Amino acid sequence: MNVKKLFGTNLKHFRKLHDFTQEELAEKLGIIPTHLSRIENGKSFVTAELLDSLCVIFDISPAAFFYTSQEFSGDDSLFSKIDLVIDGELEKLNKCLKKKIREK
Repeated sequence: MNVKKLFGTNLKHFRKLHDFTQEELAEKLGIIPTHLSRIENGKSFVTAELLDSLCVIFDISPAAFFYTSQEFSGDDSLFSKIDLVIDGELEKLNKCLKKKIREK
């Protein structure tokens, strides 16, 4: 697996998902569009600082850039499992808060 290509493919996916052109995203990142293009094509890689900026812009964790397309799709995807855990914990928290409010 080529990590740079995987990262670049996912970066392009998130950029398009947020309706940014390469020029717009490059400006937000403080880099030239050519550098962004090289990253998206797997020819260059990001620095830690650039990765951090991308995570802030897209509001995602760094790990999201390293998932394969199989992990992004389907009912058995990692994201679906995470959503189920979060939903379950939120439901428990909701019940607990309601109980505490009623006790007061």
